[in-house]
Amino acid sequence: MTEKRKHIVLASGGTGGHIFPARALAEELISRNMDVTLMTDQRGEKYEQLFPGVKIVPVTSASPSVGGVLGKLVAGFKLLLGTLQSIFILRKLKPDVVVGFGGYPSMPPAAAASFLGVPLILHEQNAVLGRVNRLLSGMAKKIATSFHHTESGAREIASKMSFTGNPVRQEIIALHGRGYAEPTVKDPIKLLILGGSQGATVLSDVVPAAIADLPDSLQSRLHVIQQCRPEDLARVEAAYQKTSVTTTLAAFFDNVPELLNDCHLAITRSGASTIAELTVSGRPAILVPYKFAMDNHQLKNAENEVAKGAARLILQDEFSVTSLKGHLEDLFSHPDKLTCMARASAQLGEINAAQKLADMVAKLNKSTKSGTSRSNGKVAA
Repeated sequence: MTEKRKHIVLASGGTGGHIFPARALAEELISRNMDVTLMTDQRGEKYEQLFPGVKIVPVTSASPSVGGVLGKLVAGFKLLLGTLQSIFILRKLKPDVVVGFGGYPSMPPAAAASFLGVPLILHEQNAVLGRVNRLLSGMAKKIATSFHHTESGAREIASKMSFTGNPVRQEIIALHGRGYAEPTVKDPIKLLILGGSQGATVLSDVVPAAIADLPDSLQSRLHVIQQCRPEDLARVEAAYQKTSVTTTLAAFFDNVPELLNDCHLAITRSGASTIAELTVSGRPAILVPYKFAMDNHQLKNAENEVAKGAARLILQDEFSVTSLKGHLEDLFSHPDKLTCMARASAQLGEINAAQKLADMVAKLNKSTKSGTSRSNGKVAA
């Protein structure tokens, strides 16, 4: 008798920081002959190409973090409606495990899973447990973390945590172990500046001016690859035309793995996916955390990297022409420091995160297969 294929539901917020780890896990689960469904908000429809072989089911949700009192009331109603929808959907799907990746769109499916007695795993991408995952933590059987130390604020939550790492796409994993080519005093230096999915104006304001202040002997060796907001492109290009650097500027790059592989130093925000890609590829970085990130999680992410010697940190309020110029001149004049940072970064990279998370799913499913959570009949159609 053929064993029934396992069915795993992934519940995720609609932003890249939540979606990309979910995508990596989906690929791993499918490779293990499991069926996968993704439940997210309406933004999920644009991710269909990222999830081949995965059924995408939209659910109603909203964030109570915006819109004042009225916004909170409307969001609460939508989250309740989404939970009722999710109960109906999960009763039909009969999943073996639900994995939540954070973000408010993950809340209705995760809450529905708890109501129906379906084992729930949460995955936290950042170094501090996000608000949604904190709210759901009491319902979860396990919490997978991307950092060895993740702040949770409660001992009972910490006891559920296990380190898996943050799953990244296969194109990034392919970079692991390739090593780092330290630039000699005559080599071109490739500097990569990424500001997240929408770019970052503060990087466009500061980086060109800091580079313009570098000695011409360094400028002439620099190839700057910089992501800019569309509205910033013209002025950034004009600023670089006054320097001796070679530039490649764009609002979006679709070849980030190639750019990471070639770069000698990256200047980036410190979102969870960015940190994971930097460490798996083993690249040194200057991190500029987004100061309005929820619970200041980008700062916590960056501090983990700095503590291990993999990156340097400049707070956004201290990110000035003078401070950045000092770091760039120091690192480019002493490339052995870049090599040490690259080595430390590579040691932090977790290339088996998707496999470890999939193992956690399989183990939880096996341990609850004959448990009481399935014997109460709640999941039955």
